[in-house]
Amino acid sequence: MRARLHFAGLLLVGAAPAALAEGPSVSPEPPASDPAGQPVGADFTVVAGGLLQADGVLIDQSSQDQLSPAGGEPLNTQRFLIRRARVSVEAHRPFLGAVVELDANTVKGMAVGLSRAELALGKSRPGLNWELALGLLRIPFGLEVQEREADRFFLERSNVSRAVFPGNFDLGARAQISWRFLRAQIAAMNGNPLGDASFPARDPNAAKDFVGRLGLDSTIASKVHVSAGISSLKGTGFHAGTPATKDVLSWRDQNEDGIVQLSEIQVIPGRAATPSQNFSRFAVGADGQVGTRVPWLGNFALFGEVVWASNLDRGLRPADPVASGRDLREFGWVVGASQEFTRWAAFGVRYDFYNPDVDAYRQTPTVLVPRDVSFRAWTFALSCGGVARNRLTLEYQHNRNALAVAADGSPTTLAADTLTLRGQMVF
Repeated sequence: MRARLHFAGLLLVGAAPAALAEGPSVSPEPPASDPAGQPVGADFTVVAGGLLQADGVLIDQSSQDQLSPAGGEPLNTQRFLIRRARVSVEAHRPFLGAVVELDANTVKGMAVGLSRAELALGKSRPGLNWELALGLLRIPFGLEVQEREADRFFLERSNVSRAVFPGNFDLGARAQISWRFLRAQIAAMNGNPLGDASFPARDPNAAKDFVGRLGLDSTIASKVHVSAGISSLKGTGFHAGTPATKDVLSWRDQNEDGIVQLSEIQVIPGRAATPSQNFSRFAVGADGQVGTRVPWLGNFALFGEVVWASNLDRGLRPADPVASGRDLREFGWVVGASQEFTRWAAFGVRYDFYNPDVDAYRQTPTVLVPRDVSFRAWTFALSCGGVARNRLTLEYQHNRNALAVAADGSPTTLAADTLTLRGQMVF
């Protein structure tokens, strides 16, 4: 059997909703056989590719020339960094395909790891594609989570997407099918994706998260492309227990005379161990995207997404209803648009809103009042190279959230605007 090695100018990074129309990543049809019964044209094919995204954070209002008191990490974010440097290899056989992708970055120091590993079985026929996959897979939820990093016009995903799904990939099994303009995906996954704040790429409990999306993808009047879908997730979260502690004798020199006195000695009682607990979580979402080509200018795209969830924040403010004593409801939405100005330039704007605790409250002198803990961001991006995969992008993001505290102790908005320059190349 002959083997061929092809170097592609595309990064092979997951199945976005629009990619389902192209069919599974495995070879679509079995090869024919010659009179001797040997397959004809059943060559083993390997495709290699890569992605490089280099950033320069020119302005970040939240940056400080200090170290974190918790872990000693630098708090300076005005720096140059490699956001993603990925190399992928995809192998094809009749009915069978496999993808392995490695990622290196300097976001939190030098890091190299596995970003995707997928084994897929599938078949493609005119109008009908199906695929079964196992491994480290792209999560089939919504629009932004399934969008390929090389295709995303804005530098990073919105706050609601990064909070509920801190990583695009999780370990599990997935089935997907497309028939004409209909798309369906369903998966059973660990529930701790790459980027999870607690147990990334691991699973502390035996329960699995079930997630899926039902949608459509079609071209209207040969000029307008429309895609839309509804997504759902039902799963189980994990609250870590605490070990037992012993009684501790503490001395505090209150009068600072260096002499131990009985009034300065305090006994801190030990506590019994608490067991770990599971809790339920869920999410529902809806998304839509419209694209067309404007004469003499170029491609125009409009998209939006909304997510309702409970106990599912795993990125920005991790939800733990056991520790808080109540369920934490999350709500967020994002809307954006981009317009090409010939193939050399493009401009886009996006607004996203995310509230990690819709029922948050705070104590005033006498009563409890609602508290705003939401994140809001306006994003403006200007690209040299249009919406092509090889481009230079300058992005300004106007961020506002209510995590800051004023001098009198009351909550206030935190200024965290950023200006970032990114160079991207796909090879």
